[in-house]
Amino acid sequence: MISSRLSRHSRRAAWVGLLAAAAWARPAAAAEPSVPDPAALALFESARELVEKGDWAAGCAKFEASLMVYSAPSTMLNLAKCYEHEGKLAKAWSAYKRALVLNQETPGAERKSALDTIAKEGITQIEPKLPRVKLTVVNPPAGLYITRNGQEVPAAMLGSVIPVDPGPQTLAVQAPGFRAIRKSFTAAEGKTEEIAIKLEPESGDAATPGGGRIPAWAWVAAGGGVALGVAAAAFRIDQAHIEGRQEARCNGDLERGCPPLSEYDPTEDNARKKRDFALFVGLGAGGVLALGAAVTGFVLGSRSPSWGTSAGPVVVPWIGPNVAGAAVGGRF
Repeated sequence: MISSRLSRHSRRAAWVGLLAAAAWARPAAAAEPSVPDPAALALFESARELVEKGDWAAGCAKFEASLMVYSAPSTMLNLAKCYEHEGKLAKAWSAYKRALVLNQETPGAERKSALDTIAKEGITQIEPKLPRVKLTVVNPPAGLYITRNGQEVPAAMLGSVIPVDPGPQTLAVQAPGFRAIRKSFTAAEGKTEEIAIKLEPESGDAATPGGGRIPAWAWVAAGGGVALGVAAAAFRIDQAHIEGRQEARCNGDLERGCPPLSEYDPTEDNARKKRDFALFVGLGAGGVLALGAAVTGFVLGSRSPSWGTSAGPVVVPWIGPNVAGAAVGGRF
């Protein structure tokens, strides 16, 4: 058991040492742009020491920091090994592929060949274990929006077999005017999960011409606001009717022009006016609040994003000291 651990440790040290020697050794005839940034080199060496001691978490974090300062293919290979150690096979596979691209500008045939070998061996070992997902949507509607584990999936990826990391996965699919679907599954090593989804129309929300959706509660609030406003107006009309009748009986002077109580007692009319006024104010205020809420719902619904409007793949640029380019694809 002890000899086995020593063997694994020596292989790991040799692996990291090979990357360090292949990447950071400066040839005598190298041009100035090939010289690594001192901060990147210090981070790389610190990361290498931590990984050799078995502290992968801290070491991998420093490799990531080093790569942000200087895009070296060896650092990318170390990150690929970190992802592989964490079980993130898709990220490791992608990092190995990226390392091959970065390595195209590596000076020195021997160093370049050594790094190419490491990257290709990593890809060869991972590919048979990669979990994959093939997602299709039956009759995909306009405005389709898909996420996997919270990350957007471009519609152009539908029907393609995409590598993913092993473990729990959650797909969310939605489109204006259709019921949202949420599906969870577990991606297993070496297996391809084929998922076909059919969206069903929904009647709860109304689609706006701009591609947004007005929530159902906004329509309910609008109807309630109108109903409350009509009721408030009715009580105000009744109040005005009572006031007009009193003024007619009192010759326009409610204090001194009214007939004797034996002929006309205003108590009932006064109580009715007060009740009408209180209901007018209460119902009117409720109607204003309801209509305000409805307007808010209409505005927010009309401004909601039109999902999936971008047609075509996502282009992500990347730049390094010795190489620049663009990765075409998306998050899946």
